Amino acid sequence: MVIPWIEQRTVMRLTLRDGLVLDFEDNNELVIVGPIRLTLPPVGPYPEEQIGIDPRHVAVAEIPLLNLSGAVCTAAACTDDGRLHLEFSRGHRIDVEPTDDTTSWELYGRRHGYLACLPHGRLRVLRHDLPDDQGHPAAS
Repeated sequence: MVIPWIEQRTVMRLTLRDGLVLDFEDNNELVIVGPIRLTLPPVGPYPEEQIGIDPRHVAVAEIPLLNLSGAVCTAAACTDDGRLHLEFSRGHRIDVEPTDDTTSWELYGRRHGYLACLPHGRLRVLRHDLPDDQGHPAAS
């Protein structure tokens, strides 16, 4: 499932409070608490590199690697089993796998709804920007 709410949106701020929180323009917020596989782009003589990060316990040395403020999310998708994949304009990628014991990630869209990966990869989707069963726009 493509997540158009955050595709082509700029990361306005990144914080570490109870996980990794990405605030996007247009009032969208992604909270990640499940383990992250961060892919760093190649820089000069250094090749692309993947590292694992626990967003609930980010080491001081890992914080600069998460500097995504100002980057544009060029691709955002999740699979039916809860895997999340993000790509950014600077070449970074974030992948999050579902966990068995906690919600791995949650996306709040002020004008769109709510999307989350619950334990065991179950997805919860609540959209208020799509027509209801009668073909009328949903109430905001």
